[in-house]
Amino acid sequence: MGKAVSESIYSDANVIVAMADVQHIEKHDKNSIPGILVITSHTKWNFERDLWENAIWISEPEATGFRRAWCDYRAELEADTLMDLSAQI
Repeated sequence: MGKAVSESIYSDANVIVAMADVQHIEKHDKNSIPGILVITSHTKWNFERDLWENAIWISEPEATGFRRAWCDYRAELEADTLMDLSAQI
């Protein structure tokens, strides 16, 4: 049986991101503006410039909303493989 998630596309006023394409997220300050770089399957590392090319920039406060949506997406996707730690608290 396939895994179901309630939302697989993130969208706000500035970006639309397919959650399945996201590989990882990095916190950054861009020109003193806090936010995140979303690294996707389409992002490439430029060895000469030592930076990500085609990463998606999301500034705060939208970055907080994206991180929350990303965590929800991954939790739903991986629900059957996550360990229940509630008894250990």
